[in-house]
Amino acid sequence: MTDETKENVNEAIGDLVEVAEQTVRHPYTNWLARFGFYTKGFLFIVIGLIAVSVAFGIRNIEIAAPAGALTTIAQLPFGKLLLIVFIAGAIGHGIWNILRGAADIDDSGGGWQGITQRIFSASIGIFYLILAWAAWNIIITSQLIYSDGEIPRTLTTLILALPLGTILMILIGLGVVGAGVHECYSGISGKYKKNFRLHEMKKSKRVIITLLGIFSFTARALIFALMGYFFIRAAINYNPNEAIGMDGALLALSQTYYGKTLLFITAVGLICHGILSLYEARYRRIC
Repeated sequence: MTDETKENVNEAIGDLVEVAEQTVRHPYTNWLARFGFYTKGFLFIVIGLIAVSVAFGIRNIEIAAPAGALTTIAQLPFGKLLLIVFIAGAIGHGIWNILRGAADIDDSGGGWQGITQRIFSASIGIFYLILAWAAWNIIITSQLIYSDGEIPRTLTTLILALPLGTILMILIGLGVVGAGVHECYSGISGKYKKNFRLHEMKKSKRVIITLLGIFSFTARALIFALMGYFFIRAAINYNPNEAIGMDGALLALSQTYYGKTLLFITAVGLICHGILSLYEARYRRIC
């Protein structure tokens, strides 16, 4: 790559970041982002409640995940109307997370750790856009086209077909496990609170935020760790079917020695994450 090409690429990236920074400061973007957090909170509370019902043997584990939760919501009275509202919120949350990564709202920086965090933020955005698309398909077809487990399995199949795909898949698995470790550290250390406008909150609310963070991030860390482990196992065994999503992670938990207990604790953590998202809708720093 010539110096002129590098300069043009850097200039294009700079222009993209500038556009992202301007867009994320727009009042409509702020409103969409906060509405998206309400949507995220609602979704995780539903997922947690489904997982609780699974722990007590009331429901099937296969629906205790985002895509399955959307199907459950569709079956409620006015379910499709709720899905339309969810789609709007998921699109808003998806776009904001992509802008969040591009504009570096969280001040992650330009180092490799910062770039990794920003890519992760953008990936969350893409995930919510996919969920919005899945919800729309449920509305127009009355059925779920992709389950939570199909996406990672499809991704694993594509990656393993590449040259050095096994090594790349192992690195991705290690990255997901690393994300789980980071989630656990963020929850226990309270690092996540740097993005909250804590000065606007009463002491009692700050205590609630702390407790919610510990439970929710620990639950997410456990799910990430399990997903990463199965990504690595899928690479070693060269079997894409071993890759799992959140539904598979919950299933793996339920099949351990203390399965129902661990699943219940994780479910409570997911509900806590949903409630924390509702607080984020009000107090998080958007731009």
